[in-house]
Amino acid sequence: MIRKGIVILSFSISVFCFSQKYNFTYAYTYKPDSLNLEKTETELMGLFIDKNGSTYFSLAKVKRDSAIAQKMEPDGMPPDRAVSTSVFPQGKIRGIIRKDWRSNEVISYLPVNTDRFKITQHLTLNWQIGTETDLIQGKKCQRATVEYKGRKYNAWFTNEIPVSEGPYKFSGLPGLIVKIEDSQKQHIWELKGIEKFRNVKLNLSAYIPVTESRYKKALEDYKRDPMSRMRELKQRYNITSLTSTMPDGTSYSDMEYEKMRTRKIQEYFKENNNSIELD
Repeated sequence: MIRKGIVILSFSISVFCFSQKYNFTYAYTYKPDSLNLEKTETELMGLFIDKNGSTYFSLAKVKRDSAIAQKMEPDGMPPDRAVSTSVFPQGKIRGIIRKDWRSNEVISYLPVNTDRFKITQHLTLNWQIGTETDLIQGKKCQRATVEYKGRKYNAWFTNEIPVSEGPYKFSGLPGLIVKIEDSQKQHIWELKGIEKFRNVKLNLSAYIPVTESRYKKALEDYKRDPMSRMRELKQRYNITSLTSTMPDGTSYSDMEYEKMRTRKIQEYFKENNNSIELD
């Protein structure tokens, strides 16, 4: 359900003046497991347009960060009571993508365990614009195709919304991308709503610049040994024995906890192997 305040797309776009700034909401539907294509996930993603570019991330992050901010103490210290993960989940899509129109840079902010990485690309997509048109959600759209990172995509854009933007890293068409999907329909983005711009503050200072290969190595290292960072911290602070108690009351010794967490994290990666970018 699109939250209150978002303009339903059947409403005529002619009422909007794009000299102002707007936010676009996309439903991102994807198949996380290439070995189990019956399973699908959907997450609402926000594309926030400002005068210098766009920022794309999960709307679950906006809700969670807002809830945490409201619970902060007046002196800025963390609250005594944590924000409920059941009411305000972190969201499945944790990366943030910033497109800077001035420098033509695409900047990805990606977490790996407790590390935060920043990858900067100069990205040019070689779109092939066809003559085929279709009416999608009341908008006259034109078809375009592109290949990116091992996948072929079909996109439908409309010049009724004169913003050369789209979800994820996609942009560069003469109008907003209303829908884009890969040829196997494993990753699909569909525009669901428009609302006037609201500023969302993101603290990205903890992200360190790295190359794409450095990020991939860190990710593979984490998949192989998810608990290495915890062992390093225990050694640094000379912690020899630690009992961990879960919310359900189950207690684990050091070795039991490490095995349990390693199994769960590796199972997660095994079941989430169908990345947008294949190479």
